[in-house]
Amino acid sequence: MSVYLKQLLRPMSLLFSNTAWLFGAEILAKLSRVVTIIVLAFMLSPVSYGTAMLALACHELFSLFLKAGAGPQIIRCSDTQLSRYVQSGTIIQWGICLLMLSVQLIGASIVAKWYNNPDIAQLLYVMSLTYLLYPWVSVRVFLMQRANNMRGFGIRHGLCVSAENLSIALFAWYKADIMAVAYGKLVFSVLWLVLFIKVPTPRFLWQWHWPTLKLLLSRSGQIFSSELLKSLRLHLDTFIAAKVMSPELFGYYSFAKNAGIGLSQSIGNVFNAALYPFLCKLQRVGTLTNHLLMVYVIAIVVALIFVVQACAVPIYLPLLFDEKWQEMTFVVSVMCLVAMPALLLDTRCCLSRAQAQFTAEIVVRLICLLISVILLVTLSPKQPLAFAYVMLLSSCVCCFVVFCAPIVNKTILRFKRGVRHEY
Repeated sequence: MSVYLKQLLRPMSLLFSNTAWLFGAEILAKLSRVVTIIVLAFMLSPVSYGTAMLALACHELFSLFLKAGAGPQIIRCSDTQLSRYVQSGTIIQWGICLLMLSVQLIGASIVAKWYNNPDIAQLLYVMSLTYLLYPWVSVRVFLMQRANNMRGFGIRHGLCVSAENLSIALFAWYKADIMAVAYGKLVFSVLWLVLFIKVPTPRFLWQWHWPTLKLLLSRSGQIFSSELLKSLRLHLDTFIAAKVMSPELFGYYSFAKNAGIGLSQSIGNVFNAALYPFLCKLQRVGTLTNHLLMVYVIAIVVALIFVVQACAVPIYLPLLFDEKWQEMTFVVSVMCLVAMPALLLDTRCCLSRAQAQFTAEIVVRLICLLISVILLVTLSPKQPLAFAYVMLLSSCVCCFVVFCAPIVNKTILRFKRGVRHEY
């Protein structure tokens, strides 16, 4: 028994190591993010704050193709497939980035008209320039993650995020107003290029191999569908709140979300960034199913951090932010709790993606999005606290449907079979 337990736990040390390095980098990034939130809350009015956060949400939605490119497939493919995947993946990454540059430039004015806010278009125009820098190093980043080199990746990523956060704070302090967030994105992308372009990785020439390219594009479409559903659910409340609330109330809600779930999700993103390459490695050696329970146990432990943060909000919010934000204290606490079910759902989807079960991942994301839409439309919240409650309720319902409903159904079926057998 002890030998089996050691064999089970030995691979987990790699996950702990990966997560530790990324968490270490995230601590640095989180401290800089706190500085940014404080400065933005001090320098921007609620209306300007809401405009900046809405523009960032739209930019993230536009940039979804970056997450759905060849990266996940390069990380999980076998060693024999690696050369062809990298060669074709490089072409795909360039195509995606040029496409997203065009889409965001065209979509910026449409979004600005929809929300009757021309400032959003200006922010999106500037942030679209980042797409010209990412494809130069994207494959190098994927190869680092495939090799589980989270030490090098974590340090570089932490430096980039910290530089972005601090530069946003600096630009805002020197009266750049809402343009500070766009300038910060440019700082991030330039530093990302500088830090990753010299990373030592195996060299692969560009090569047009149509069968591989076709396979990657097909799977990229499935991954994109999942990422799109995930991002829509993540920002659904923002897009709806910006339309139904007054600009001032929306600014308050954006602050609460940024100070609550925004900080919590950064921890969740770090955990999943470390988890996916680890799961892919287990899948390649055929031992993934042996570690499913352990993975969920670790995810639950990480999720409990959000409870601690929620309890700490009444302490740190009055200390860090001025009086105009104090009425959002309870809203921030609720938004921290929203991140707990989200982490477990992301872990479930991460497992599906590592096993190439892309359809199952899409189904989970679609169920979660539909539940959120139904609850937001049915309950029609109009105030920040009401929105926070609805988002917490939708996250809990999603967890029940994804994790508990299948177990309940199986139990009912077994019970029915047992009754039939008795008769």
